[in-house]
Amino acid sequence: MPLLWRMNSGSPTSRPTVKCNAWLTKSLREIDLTVMQIIRAVPVSADDYVGTSFHQGVEPPCKCPHCDATNALKALGYYSRNVTSPKRGFLRIFVRRFRCCECGKTVSILPSFVQPYRLVLNLTINEYFGGTLNTNALSWLPLLKQYWNRFSHWIPQIDRVIRSVVSRSPPHSDATGWWQVMAATFGDLEKITATLVGQFGVTLFGRYRCHFPYSNRPPTH
Repeated sequence: MPLLWRMNSGSPTSRPTVKCNAWLTKSLREIDLTVMQIIRAVPVSADDYVGTSFHQGVEPPCKCPHCDATNALKALGYYSRNVTSPKRGFLRIFVRRFRCCECGKTVSILPSFVQPYRLVLNLTINEYFGGTLNTNALSWLPLLKQYWNRFSHWIPQIDRVIRSVVSRSPPHSDATGWWQVMAATFGDLEKITATLVGQFGVTLFGRYRCHFPYSNRPPTH
């Protein structure tokens, strides 16, 4: 994915700035550019996120998720990705990235209206999984069916995680039963994803390396 490199300027004598510059001068082979992804709730829709350039005001986490250093994450730039839009069909959003001046590793802040590695908005997926679908979203029906099938096949892998946080098992072992219990336990898909990624490093559709600290990463599936 294309990157727009926009490093913040700072004082020549600033310790964090000097450290960041030092990391940038290293060869790419010496720097692990795999980005850890954090999902963050935002108070705007996807269209407003783009229309107001919301990505430019995204603040870094207070603590690095890799090394736990505080106030060490500095602006690195953005990467772009597409997402569906009820108004425009497609949107290209920019996702904020930061680099830690202590460990040199990176983190991105994904807005919560987006599903990791999925094109369709969480709002539309949530409606479809719940049994309804706006007429404007009918064009995404083939993709939504693929998402449902992926969720259905992934259920055995997330069974242990879900059972550890819900008070009762789903009434049925199929995808519909699981979805109903998760929606009742966590809320809509945005909240479900934020909770599962934040606590367990898993989504409804798979487990991805970018959701794990470097010291605790499982194999990629």
